[in-house]
Amino acid sequence: MNAGENTTETHEITREVVIQAKPETIFPYLTDEAKMKEWFGEIVEADARPGGIFHVGTNDGLHCRGEYVEILPFEKVIFTWGGLHDMEPGESTVEVTLKPEGSATRLTLRHYNVRQREAADGFADGWETKAFPLLKAISEGQKPEARCFQSGHDCSTG
Repeated sequence: MNAGENTTETHEITREVVIQAKPETIFPYLTDEAKMKEWFGEIVEADARPGGIFHVGTNDGLHCRGEYVEILPFEKVIFTWGGLHDMEPGESTVEVTLKPEGSATRLTLRHYNVRQREAADGFADGWETKAFPLLKAISEGQKPEARCFQSGHDCSTG
């Protein structure tokens, strides 16, 4: 922590992407363990119900842990997030909403209660430049060449 950094201040990230798929196609990639393993992490534990485990990680030891908070099928997924950037597991919260736009879907991601500006900046870049393209590709029927959380790199850093 930098000298003089306010430890009570938190940061929030909001990012959007339009995916050429219906919410019914995208939703399982956020909640179904087998589908999440196709793009999100080498290690995935997902019990998509309030209080259920949310865990993505790599085989080389990088892990993000939290729990699902709210699930509205095909509309919204909220889970806690932590274990990276000196954050405790479940310390921040990620809210993903899916809004139909014709044959496409607008995915809005809000990641909040992030204590450190550096972490927030890294997460913002990771969601936008790494996670979103992978989720978009798989939801649109393409096979991603990598996973977000893959040994040797991760989605949470720019």
